[in-house]
Amino acid sequence: MTWSVRVLPQAEEDLDWFRRHDRARYVKCFDLVRSVAQDPRSGIGKPERLRHFGDTEVWSRRVSLEDRMVYTVYQGSLQVDVSSCRQHCE
Repeated sequence: MTWSVRVLPQAEEDLDWFRRHDRARYVKCFDLVRSVAQDPRSGIGKPERLRHFGDTEVWSRRVSLEDRMVYTVYQGSLQVDVSSCRQHCE
């Protein structure tokens, strides 16, 4: 089963920043997106469900020690929204 992944504007800005400043992290983000499309709850990047979001299923994966990719999982529609890729969860 493949999930639909949508990259939101803030995440696009983060990816653009990585493209210009850190090519390795840029490539890592795309590896993480491919993994999320296969299974948003397991895979590379140490997936971790974030607390304090109520019923919303928000997860993060490690891009690096300083950076996390944060995304929301919508089970009913098999969709994932990537909201950010830089810095820690905010």
